[in-house]
Amino acid sequence: MQTVTPEQQVRWNAIIIETLGVFIEICKANGLRYFCVGGTAIGAVRHKGMIPWDDDIDVCMPRPDYERLIGLFREEDYPGYELVAPYDRTDYPLPSLKFCNKNTTLVEDSVIPCVTGLYIDILPVDGTSDDREEALRLFHRYHKIKNRLNAISRRYSFAGYLKLLGDRKEWGQFVYKTIGFCCRKTYRRYLIRRLRDISFKFPFDEATNVLVYSGSYGEREVYPKAWIREVVELPFEGLQVALPKEYDAYLHNIFGDYMQLPPEEKRVAKHQKAYFNMEKRETLEEIKAKLK
Repeated sequence: MQTVTPEQQVRWNAIIIETLGVFIEICKANGLRYFCVGGTAIGAVRHKGMIPWDDDIDVCMPRPDYERLIGLFREEDYPGYELVAPYDRTDYPLPSLKFCNKNTTLVEDSVIPCVTGLYIDILPVDGTSDDREEALRLFHRYHKIKNRLNAISRRYSFAGYLKLLGDRKEWGQFVYKTIGFCCRKTYRRYLIRRLRDISFKFPFDEATNVLVYSGSYGEREVYPKAWIREVVELPFEGLQVALPKEYDAYLHNIFGDYMQLPPEEKRVAKHQKAYFNMEKRETLEEIKAKLK
């Protein structure tokens, strides 16, 4: 893994904040709804910017707006930026979007050879069942399929591949890796189709409750749509960013006492960085040649 120095972290954050600013401009120009979530929302409320030890930015979009954003990038070019989507790239291991700076390079996992740029995460918010148990069943089904998508995206050496077979906890990875090796593109399309089928089961506009299937907070990702129906703007690193109008209810649901700072030992960046270049975009072949 490549270590980010404190000086590099300042530059890193400046790039992703600028990327967020461009994303907001695109949303405003096209009437698209979005709002900051997770640590980005805490940062806006508690720090008026990024959490000092954070290294990423997360936003959500209601499903109809999320789909419109994808269509927009298929029709128009935004110089210096790209929207990385699972439908357009066979090397991408996630079901959600990344809005990336095209003049930077990032590989997050050494066994997933997927090159992007420094980015903000864009997660869709979908409608879900009024029956919480049914909503959670769908959430867990979605994550099982999402984990398979991640598994078939991994590239192991032969020794690493056999190591999976030797560990019972990794047998699932071995099975899906084998399937992926034999028919990766076909199986990948099948998994993405299943993920979309689950996501569209309850249309956003008709739902009372919503669910962020790609979210990181488990059962807390199910909550009333009323919390996000309207937004407010708060200052964030020189920008004005949207948060759910009921951000206090949302953040308490996810984090509990979100105004309380975590212990110092937990104030660390959470994302891996196998390789990065903040000055230009490099190909996978160029990166491999550098790391030999």
